[in-house]
Amino acid sequence: MSYAVETKKRKFHRVLESLTKPLTPESSPKGAPTTTRDSTSADLSSKKARVNGRDDGTELASVRRTISKVSRPASRESTTSRPSFVPWDRERFLERLETFRRVDRWSPKPSDISEVQWAKRGWICTDVSRVTCVGGCGGSVVVRLPDELDELDGYDSEKVQERKQVRNKLIDEYVSLIVQGHSESCPWRNKGCDATIHRLPLANPDTAISGLRARYSHLVKMANELPSYDIIRTPKSFALEDIMKALPSAGMEDPKTEPDATGPQTPRPVDKNTETPGSGIQKETSINRTAFVLAFFGWNNVSDGAVGLAECNACFRRLGLWMYRPKENGDEAIYETLDAETEHMEYCPWINRVSQSGIGRQSQKSQELRSGWELLAQSLKTKHRRRIRSTASMDSLAVSETASVDGSAVDEANLEAKKESDREWWAKLRRMRQVLNVKSPKRKSIAP
Repeated sequence: MSYAVETKKRKFHRVLESLTKPLTPESSPKGAPTTTRDSTSADLSSKKARVNGRDDGTELASVRRTISKVSRPASRESTTSRPSFVPWDRERFLERLETFRRVDRWSPKPSDISEVQWAKRGWICTDVSRVTCVGGCGGSVVVRLPDELDELDGYDSEKVQERKQVRNKLIDEYVSLIVQGHSESCPWRNKGCDATIHRLPLANPDTAISGLRARYSHLVKMANELPSYDIIRTPKSFALEDIMKALPSAGMEDPKTEPDATGPQTPRPVDKNTETPGSGIQKETSINRTAFVLAFFGWNNVSDGAVGLAECNACFRRLGLWMYRPKENGDEAIYETLDAETEHMEYCPWINRVSQSGIGRQSQKSQELRSGWELLAQSLKTKHRRRIRSTASMDSLAVSETASVDGSAVDEANLEAKKESDREWWAKLRRMRQVLNVKSPKRKSIAP
């Protein structure tokens, strides 16, 4: 064997040894399946080297390039993004609506161009008074309206009327830009979310009551931050006592949540926030009325864990609960009352009947509609009626079973008397059959 051939073999074996060594963490991720493919590539390259008979190092570079290409797909991460045009997805709609939450970027607008209308057409708030298409079509609109003037502010009626006309024209222009602000190829230009996208899932009583329990358990954990129940204001039609009487039948109490409901209150002295309702609720179940009322009207703790804040997950309005509590130095609270209903945004389905029903227009029998908290109260009553009916049916079944057991006991006691009467009855029946039995005449046999 010649010296040149031996040199080539030594070089080739060194190449194979370098290829069979495990790659460093920088060049290959842990667990990358490269062993089988690397050996296969090396064998193919070695065969190519024997055929070509060259020793210029190009095969080594080619093999290494092949190995790097094989090992890269294992370390690649999926870069697939979520689709942006999903007008039927309520969760995505709420994500877009939440971008309008910051007061330093967005101020309240008329209902025709409110943040709900922009979010329904795929817009998100990206800067001060600026909305941008979530689909990336390039559409961007700055929404600014002139301040409203009042004749009592020192302006004459003509100037006030002129300002109102300009403002109304701008509102009409922005209404058209909600659709036409998108590019012509953008799917949000052709279709947006329907009127029911903001509706709360309260049709099922079990689902509605489960949500109430979850919100209550979250709020009661921050009982030390809640204001006094005395300053909480609710609508006149909200009957707290009647609702609390229906809580056991609705399944409000839960052994898993009861320690959370009573735990934060044990180190505190007993106050008016925490009361034990009467006969309708078990005595050992303690209800924090402030937490219950806030949870009933859709309030919950904030998702980012901020202390002393309550939030609505439908309109993303936030309440600083410290503003409704007396200060530590003895000063009075900033606000004297907390209205659980009016603190929501006007379009919030917890208080807005049209938003909850999804009819789209205020003129469509709004007096017969129900807001979110009204539907929740109805769910509690429905659950309570079902509980009463099931209890009544169980009681009647127990009574019938008791009666049947008593009857069987009587039968067992008089079993012998019954058997005796049965024997007498059968004896009379046999005698009657003997008397009435007439013998039929014998038939004459016919000879064959």
